[in-house]
Amino acid sequence: MNIPTQDLDEKSKAELVQFVENEQRRANFQSTVHQYTDTCWDKCITKVKPALDKSDEVCLTNCVERFLDSTILLLNSLGAQQGGHRK
Repeated sequence: MNIPTQDLDEKSKAELVQFVENEQRRANFQSTVHQYTDTCWDKCITKVKPALDKSDEVCLTNCVERFLDSTILLLNSLGAQQGGHRK
């Protein structure tokens, strides 16, 4: 999708670029969440039952915790990169 930007001043162009970048990051994050959801489900739920058994619950908990650990690591890395770009 091309947005005509010739009528925008430099500040508006910069704001538009920032908005698009933020939306792209958000979409990437949501995609990652869906990938982890699929991965954890496929790994932990071997058959659909009316309720989770203890082993399913433990597996899902561990999988989600690893997801959170990796997300925090990723966000810290992105924050460090953005901090470096501001200097």
